[in-house]
Formats: sequence, C-alpha cells, structure tokens
Amino acid sequence: MICGSINDIHLYRGFTRGLDVLIDWLEANDPASLECGSHPIDGERVFANVMEPITRPEAEAHYETHRKYYDLQIDVRGREAYKVAIGQTAPVEPFDEENDFELVDAEQAVAGDLDRGCFAVFVPGEPHMPTLEFPGDGSKPVKKICFKLLADEYWG
Repeated sequence: MICGSINDIHLYRGFTRGLDVLIDWLEANDPASLECGSHPIDGERVFANVMEPITRPEAEAHYETHRKYYDLQIDVRGREAYKVAIGQTAPVEPFDEENDFELVDAEQAVAGDLDRGCFAVFVPGEPHMPTLEFPGDGSKPVKKICFKLLADEYWG
C-alpha cells in the first residue's frame, strides 16, 4: 500500500506504467467531474470506476484482492476508512479470473483513511477493505473513484 496526498501523486512517477498514465491524466483532468460508471483512460489498461456507495461497518465487509490490477482510490465527496490485511488470510470466495477479484478474511490489519485529499494504492495481491465507516461518522454516502491500473507484467 502507498498512501499520501493526491497533490503529491507526481512523486510516484515511474512506479508502474499505469500510474504514469494516470498521473498524466490527473494533470489534465478533474476527477471530481466524472459521473458514476466506468471511464476508460487508456482502454482496459487504465480506467476509472466512479461510484457512490454508503460506507459500511467493518463487521459487514471482507478484504478483496486482485491479481492483475492495482487499485488507486480517492474520495471526491465524503470520506471513508480502509484496512489492509497483514499476515495470514482465509478465503471467503474463490478467485474470479474474469473480474480479477477474490474475497478473504484476516485477523490482523493496518488502517488508514481517505480524507483531506488523500489517495491509497493497493498493489496486486494485497488484501484491502475499502469503503469502511470513517471513525465517528457512522454509515455515510461517499463519492469515490477506484482507478484500475494494469500491472506492468500484463501491459503487453
């Protein structure tokens, strides 16, 4: 996981091809102007999934993992917490190859939040639990973007 201020995203140029494409796009576009839905930035290699979920209690969530894509997540309205599992995980749902998605549970985690213009990057294989209630807020609506960045080894 990488987290920081979206204003400092340029510091991560060179980390992965998809992130470089996204950094260029962010320099020329306002992500807050995107409507809900999927928006191609570089076809299937880099795209934005814009959604308006309600944050949820941790007890109602599982960790998700991906094999081919990084997730770079930001909130453009509202705020949320997230967790990243550390240590052993236990499968909840088997890996779905078509959707690059698996659900797992874990006993240990580190926590963070998407507030005040922050972003978080979750790398392939890293179990993460997004869209959690921000401490003290309860369940609240949030407008968020999950930018999907294809890992370099699949870039082809």
